[in-house]
Amino acid sequence: MAEKKKKSKNGFWIQVLLMIVFLAGLLIMLYPFYVESINNFIDNQRIEEAQKLDAKRNAKELAKLRAENERAAKKAAKDPFRGTDNMNAEKLRKHLLGRVVIPKINVNVPLFNLTTADTLNYGAAVLQGSSFPTGGKGKRTVIAAHRGLPERKLFTDLDKVKKGDLFVISVYGKNMAYKVYNIKVIKPNKVKSLLPVKDKDLATLMTCTPYMINSHRMLVTGYRVPYTKKIAREVEGASLMNNLIQAAVMLGCVMAIFSVFYILYRIIHGGLLKKREINLDFIVVDADGKPVVGEAFRLFARNGRRKLYRNQKEFIVQSDERGRVRFTNLPGNVYCIKNDHLSVRAGIKKLRQENAALYPKKKQKSFIAQDNEKNWIVKNHN
Repeated sequence: MAEKKKKSKNGFWIQVLLMIVFLAGLLIMLYPFYVESINNFIDNQRIEEAQKLDAKRNAKELAKLRAENERAAKKAAKDPFRGTDNMNAEKLRKHLLGRVVIPKINVNVPLFNLTTADTLNYGAAVLQGSSFPTGGKGKRTVIAAHRGLPERKLFTDLDKVKKGDLFVISVYGKNMAYKVYNIKVIKPNKVKSLLPVKDKDLATLMTCTPYMINSHRMLVTGYRVPYTKKIAREVEGASLMNNLIQAAVMLGCVMAIFSVFYILYRIIHGGLLKKREINLDFIVVDADGKPVVGEAFRLFARNGRRKLYRNQKEFIVQSDERGRVRFTNLPGNVYCIKNDHLSVRAGIKKLRQENAALYPKKKQKSFIAQDNEKNWIVKNHN
């Protein structure tokens, strides 16, 4: 018996350990999903903040960008996906311009006016040396973003964008739509492909490729088209879909983690309950309240399907001359007691519960109840 208890105890702790290991693995596996969802929420807050500027201030900021474009040299900067930087939230806020939306792949990311390691970790950024996104002939804005970051999607799916697809750049209240007409892959040092083209209003989205190798740069270039109501609906639809997807992912992660915690709780709770020893005790009486003698009851597991045994025999107890039925020396748990006329659960559910109880269903409460002395009485209702 002692050896059996030892094995049972060891089995309990093995179960707990396995669930803890499983939980740790689940948290690691879900990390990219729930972190991306949290970051998506933060990014949306940044975007909303940028869009809350009043019209007068928006016009002033756009004028500054146009002036910068006039002063800027007409050559593209060096490759942006190198180097390090360190920006706090306040600095990031100062460099926030607006957002980039790609309806085809449900992308809605913040747009910064400076390309650094930090801004590229938090969103897309205007490549130094290219035009700021204000529009105008002879201008090309180049917007860079990472692929494959574990905590943010950014331009991960940019390779799914095809010719004819649209993307929208929103800066200080101004929405500029571009239709993709050229997709190419270049080496990082071939920056001539990023130069402006005379009489054309262009925007190029740039990211690393191949995915996770990052030896080349993918360029997705579009020419300016009117920002119509239809495009506006597509933009809002993409933003909404992105939010819904991230909300669903977050909800799924929370539910998965909660489920594992709940299972772990049930294992520990059940193990602690089983350390207690209980007796299931009730009295069987007939319709007149007289004890029923010799009524046989079987003990089952909680689900009522698996029979329980004692000394390699079915655990069956008969009512004595007082009508009392006693299942003794049981590990703390909830069981099912059955005979030809009755099926009721009994046992303990809580760690602080002093005595075992019967748990009749609603329709059984008319013939299963406690008397004044706290004895459980079962009326035989054949």
